[in-house]
Amino acid sequence: MKKTLAALALAGSIALIGSAPAVAGTYPPLPPQAAVSDGTVGPGESFVFRGQGMQPFETITITVTPGNPPAASGATFGGTSVVGKIPVFLAPQTFSATADAQGAFAYPLAISEAGTYSITATGNTSGVTVGPVTVTVAASLANTGGAPLATTGGGLANTGADSGLVLWTIVGAGALAAGAASVVVVRRRAKTEAAA
Repeated sequence: MKKTLAALALAGSIALIGSAPAVAGTYPPLPPQAAVSDGTVGPGESFVFRGQGMQPFETITITVTPGNPPAASGATFGGTSVVGKIPVFLAPQTFSATADAQGAFAYPLAISEAGTYSITATGNTSGVTVGPVTVTVAASLANTGGAPLATTGGGLANTGADSGLVLWTIVGAGALAAGAASVVVVRRRAKTEAAA
């Protein structure tokens, strides 16, 4: 029993030690920059604000600032993490996002009032700021079909599992299986030798 526990502990240690480099990330830092998927949109039309240059998995504050009237008189914003629309009265509106393993992010937005808006993102740990990026919401691009435009988005940024983490998890599981198999083989040999 002691040999079994020792073999499993050794295999588990190998798995845990091997996963540390994958969690830390081995990506070179990306240069700070930001962009939007479309610089001119209709009221309520979704677009994606993307950026990079943050620390891996850092939380980010995205700030949308109303510019020219009529937006400054009370625009409403919507994000995929918000069920309804959020009213904004002459003040910037902020949203939260999380960077991926490379320090990049993508956040869907929809602005329902015409005007010009400035969008920036700031890393809450690093203090790195990207932007401003200007988006124009043109009333001339409004949906004329009579149906109201919904505030929709494509979901949160895909921060998924790091491929290195998956690889080290598989290696760790293999090491555990190999350790367990070696314990079984040693026990069978010991029984065979004892019986002989």
